[in-house]
Amino acid sequence: MASNNQFFESNQNFLLDEEFIRWRLSDTEESNEYWRDFPVKNPHLRQKLQEAIIQFDAIKINRYTLTDEDKMEVYRSVLVKIDRYKRYKRRELSRRIGSVAAVLVIGVMSLLFIINQKDTVSFEDSVRDAIAGKTLPDEEIYLLSGDEKISIVHKAHISLTKEGKALVTDSTDTRKELLLTTTELNKLVVPYGKRANITLSDGTEVWLNSGTQLDFPSEFMGDKREIHVNGEIFIDVVHNPTIPFIVHTQGMDIYVAGTSFNVSAYNDDLKKTVVLVKGKVQVETDGRQMAELLPNEKIEMTGNDFTKESVDVSEYISWTKGILKFDETPVSEILKKIGRYYNVQFERIPEIELNDKTCSGKLFLSNNLDSVMTSVSVLSSTVYQRENNIIHITKK
Repeated sequence: MASNNQFFESNQNFLLDEEFIRWRLSDTEESNEYWRDFPVKNPHLRQKLQEAIIQFDAIKINRYTLTDEDKMEVYRSVLVKIDRYKRYKRRELSRRIGSVAAVLVIGVMSLLFIINQKDTVSFEDSVRDAIAGKTLPDEEIYLLSGDEKISIVHKAHISLTKEGKALVTDSTDTRKELLLTTTELNKLVVPYGKRANITLSDGTEVWLNSGTQLDFPSEFMGDKREIHVNGEIFIDVVHNPTIPFIVHTQGMDIYVAGTSFNVSAYNDDLKKTVVLVKGKVQVETDGRQMAELLPNEKIEMTGNDFTKESVDVSEYISWTKGILKFDETPVSEILKKIGRYYNVQFERIPEIELNDKTCSGKLFLSNNLDSVMTSVSVLSSTVYQRENNIIHITKK
């Protein structure tokens, strides 16, 4: 094991050294011995090493034992961000070294966020102030079928049968059977702070994110399969080339024979996105613009205009596993996702420009909102105060 002392001399930053990060994430007898001897052999770097340890450990809360696989994934993510930073920001190291790197392990969360200032992105004032929207009452998930409203427990699985019934299974494997109407669409409503999963009558799997409504038939009949979405879903459509599947959202329709993709189309969001994991889909807007998506491509629509680009799909579907992944995402957008996930509302003073900071990394969402908010405070150099479902953000 050998670290580059010249790197420490010129950049004064252990937080960008691979061996240091590996040691703090997963210490071994060999690494402990090396770093125990390091200040002895390099007394001029003793204080800088200690400061780096304090900075690293100050944002390491509620220590959690990671599997070897998790540790390697975190470590690889760290190296990718360090390499990107070294290649593109080398000239600014000495000036901004204190705020560009942070490695956090919080509850069941392990992540690396590298904070950069955005140079070209601008937001309208109305968008700049709307971080997370408003909270909804703390409601249960419910299924509306005809005149009947049925409460569904959080994270329950709903499976439709060909007989027009819904089988609901909760986390204790308790099952109940519901008879659905066949004369109109059923509605599955998932409020903020909740998630749900449903298997449609053809076997298609749908995961619903917080604040999502899905309209679906008890059984698909005719020459097409259609559902309506307000919110965000990940869907794995059963292949049937003779009966196409259509996802309707506000301002956008998605046509598919059999594939898996993510749709984020909240009615109150300016931007709508479709990200394809596998297969092929065709997207059509209300303005009759059409585009075809291949795997690892994303369409983003604002109004009647849309753009298409290649993306890392894991960033868009990780929420199905209780993870949020970001790649140079504005802090305000991160707060919006957290707000929906936990059903909280963020308020801040106008002087805090959260849109001017971007973050990249992985956030494992625990049941402890305060742990998550601690990490956000560190990343954004802010302080938060929580009053029930309202979180106030102020300058540190």
